[in-house]
Amino acid sequence: MTVAVIGIALILGCAGVVYRDAAQNEVSRPPLWAGVVGIAWGSALGLYLAPLAVPIPGLLIMVVGGPALYLFERDDATHGDEPADPFSLPDGLGNSSNDNSCDE
Repeated sequence: MTVAVIGIALILGCAGVVYRDAAQNEVSRPPLWAGVVGIAWGSALGLYLAPLAVPIPGLLIMVVGGPALYLFERDDATHGDEPADPFSLPDGLGNSSNDNSCDE
């Protein structure tokens, strides 16, 4: 009983964090992403509490799946409109096209 209550509180808290983060970072449809995380974690909790013999690695995949999908969407929404620059790294450390180390 206490595992279910703690699990539901954790699911609602994490869904709320995802919703707030999506709204702050202007990710489209924050309620959808909060729902994705909530459904993924809720179904994993339901299978954990069910009398079925569900392997733990399968539950871990379900738990990681929802937040991973959201983080991919968040990264795309944050960096998706910028054109790719083949001469620099995404963290913005210098531009290798300006400092040719192969000068003869």
